[in-house]
Amino acid sequence: MKQSLDREHMKVLVVDDMPSMRSTIRNMLRQLGYVHIREAEDGRGAWNRMKAEKFDVAIVDWNMPHMNGIELLRKARADEELASLPFVMVTAEVNEETIAEAAETEVDAYIIKPFVAKILEEKILQVLDRKSNPSPLEKMLQAARLFADNGRYNDSLRELKKALLLHPGNPRVFLGFGDLYRVRGMTDDAEKAYKKAVMTEPKFMKAYDGLAAIYEQKGDGIRRTLTLKKAVEVSPKNATRQVSLGKILLESGEVDAAVKAFRDAAGAEPKNSVLKLEIGEFLMEKNLNDEAAGMFQAILEQHPEDLHAFNRLGIAYRKQGKHDEAIREYRKAIQIGKDDENLYYNLGRACLEAGMVEEAVTRFREALEINPGFEEARRVLEEVIKERSMEG
Repeated sequence: MKQSLDREHMKVLVVDDMPSMRSTIRNMLRQLGYVHIREAEDGRGAWNRMKAEKFDVAIVDWNMPHMNGIELLRKARADEELASLPFVMVTAEVNEETIAEAAETEVDAYIIKPFVAKILEEKILQVLDRKSNPSPLEKMLQAARLFADNGRYNDSLRELKKALLLHPGNPRVFLGFGDLYRVRGMTDDAEKAYKKAVMTEPKFMKAYDGLAAIYEQKGDGIRRTLTLKKAVEVSPKNATRQVSLGKILLESGEVDAAVKAFRDAAGAEPKNSVLKLEIGEFLMEKNLNDEAAGMFQAILEQHPEDLHAFNRLGIAYRKQGKHDEAIREYRKAIQIGKDDENLYYNLGRACLEAGMVEEAVTRFREALEINPGFEEARRVLEEVIKERSMEG
């Protein structure tokens, strides 16, 4: 591979929320001979650039607002066009949890701050060489996945058997067998393959996920819960898995453990308001309204103008009978979303529940002024007026 030629034509994406760090990396890259350098200040901006332009490598900071580096990597790995984009993650520290998180999200390489241009060069060359010159094992696993995706299961099985002969104790080979058997509905064989992967590599998170999926298919809630608990113990910063565990625990009546899992999930991705909204909605569905309110409040701390979060927080308060708190939040929200009929309607409901009938009538009328076709508001208003006339 002619590195000088590659550097002249390759396109590199640098993602960091600190302008000074982006400038430092950009200068290093220029010293190394890279010409086409693009930048993004967070994961969301990087995602937009990655979807609009083709990059050869991404150098991404681990901790960023809005969407951190690991979230961006997960999203890229799930996208067919971006799945193979090499990622070099930049982090301030590496501990066991970090290593587990990096491994399960398939980070190609990571650099610990502070670093020099030589280290950056070595990491870039390392990931590019790995992509351009995959090992025989990698080629077999790639072929097996491709065959399976196209329904050529016997060809996929053949490639996996070749890989097993080449590397008889490799957990990725066992994972391949498990995935293939799971697709074909061979749940017992898939379970055995995933177990072999875990026994070979106890920190192989994809094998735990495969096992959890098999137990879900089998309707074995106990073993699915135990598998997820073990996975969370090994890699506690995977928010998606923490949420899955929380939902299972809650369904089985382990409320305290479930709430802890949800809080750990939110703590793993503190900037992820979509995740908090999902957790809050699930908690509210299960009548854990105080915990749900905490999630909606956390969203509003980051996004004070999020009208949907205001609405859900008000409903969570109303379900607890905390009408004063609900009214307070709806009034705040109306100052932001003066043309949102749902806010006026929900404020009207809260006022009605608090015995503030006159204000409730006013709020329902305001909702109908914004949207004359709001039938639910019209129905409730007519009922309130009818009750008042009967009382009079």
